Amino acid sequence: MVNQLRTKILSILLLLGLGLSNGSFQVCAAESLGPVPLIRSDAIIQEGLHEIRASQTSCNTPSNPLKDLERWYNLHPLIEYASLIETSITVKFIDGSYTVLLDPFLEEKDIMRNPIHPYIYKRYQGSTNKTAVILNPAESMYGHYQCQHIITTLLRQDYSIEYLANQAVDVSYIRHNLSADIIYINTHAGYFDVDGDQQADAVVIATGEFWTTETEQKYAYEYQNQLIVKGMVGDQGIVAFTPGFIEYYYTENEFSDSLVFMATCYALYDTSMAQKFLDAGASVYMGWSQNTVFWTNSKTSVQTFRLLALGLTVQQVCRLIRSGGFYNWLFHSKLVYFGDGAHRIP
Repeated sequence: MVNQLRTKILSILLLLGLGLSNGSFQVCAAESLGPVPLIRSDAIIQEGLHEIRASQTSCNTPSNPLKDLERWYNLHPLIEYASLIETSITVKFIDGSYTVLLDPFLEEKDIMRNPIHPYIYKRYQGSTNKTAVILNPAESMYGHYQCQHIITTLLRQDYSIEYLANQAVDVSYIRHNLSADIIYINTHAGYFDVDGDQQADAVVIATGEFWTTETEQKYAYEYQNQLIVKGMVGDQGIVAFTPGFIEYYYTENEFSDSLVFMATCYALYDTSMAQKFLDAGASVYMGWSQNTVFWTNSKTSVQTFRLLALGLTVQQVCRLIRSGGFYNWLFHSKLVYFGDGAHRIP
């Protein structure tokens, strides 16, 4: 009886000892982890831009501001890496979030920037079942000259047209409304380097929707699965979509024999975005191979649709336009296509 009592007491003491040791381990572990820092990514991005702009202004021998900005971000303790590809800088913070600077110094260069961003949606009804979607997220910055002329050309061909500009071109619209015979998007684009190896993993295309403090929650699935990413154009945060967005929301044949014209910089530096449109049924994807300037982009967009309306193929149009102007020639940028070069608009 005494032995049994002694055994019970020893067992209880052993269990208490284990419980106390586990409790002390958990407390120590929690103390060692410490609080997770709240990263004010916007403030860090803006601080880097301010520093490099200031140094460029005061320096007698200006260096490459994009390289300087990449270097500045890479020295910041809350940034895992910054990767410069052409004119885009992917910044990954230590909390796993990303920001892609599509054109960091646009505010300095662009004297036509308009601070007003009206929500614009217009519909033009043609007499046939031919359809076109003309999207101009950058209207407040670059105007609508080219889109007006494209719409006029397509109306003469009896197309029904949807025209959206600025913030009307948001994620909700892009999700389900791109299925048309012609898709034209005039906006900003850049590269997303997911792993920091200085190699572009995907072309990303800017919408007209501003990035806010609610965006990550509002589009939680898209954000967590990298279907969208935060882009910066000058000082403005915007929502940009990745090729994964097109792959997820548009299944095979939803772009049945469509022509896609992505009037952006680097739209066809690689085929990451183009391939997803073609996988979903598009016939051909057109765009610039390198950087472009807005007046060349606007002029050649109008020329492209006029030539297509005359019955020329996509291949013939690209050969005729080539760089489209002196500045694009300096950038070694050409209007190129991926897919069926024999495509003609119906």
